[in-house]
Amino acid sequence: KQSVSVSCQLNWACNFIVGLIFPYLHEKLGAFSFVPFAVVLLITMIFVIVWLPETKGTTPEELRDDIVRSLSTMLALSTDSTNDADHSSSGGNPIDVEWRRAMDDLREQEEEDMKRGTFNYGFQHIEPNQVAEESDWRTRVAGEPG
Repeated sequence: KQSVSVSCQLNWACNFIVGLIFPYLHEKLGAFSFVPFAVVLLITMIFVIVWLPETKGTTPEELRDDIVRSLSTMLALSTDSTNDADHSSSGGNPIDVEWRRAMDDLREQEEEDMKRGTFNYGFQHIEPNQVAEESDWRTRVAGEPG
């Protein structure tokens, strides 16, 4: 949805620029005022023909495999076979699998910090040598003796 919004905004911006520039081009070039636009169109066609791959008749899975192959250096962690317990059957694309792994690793680290009593909930700064006491929280929060 966001890409559609961005493309619409870009289209309107380009139309605005063409609307501003065309009267000056028509004044200077007369009947040839469309030549600059034709040149831009020709350059775009050459770019599409030479650099963009043909995808007609290609399944989404084949396209995904091609993208993964071309981005293999970025996705090196997602093709790693370690820690596949929960993610091997996820069926998502490799980026989603890597994201889930990172979130699971973060959750495990936070749980370990909570068990040690060093997890920072964002309310106060926790010193590395500070140790949480079981009975101390009631005194601080409710004023009850521990």
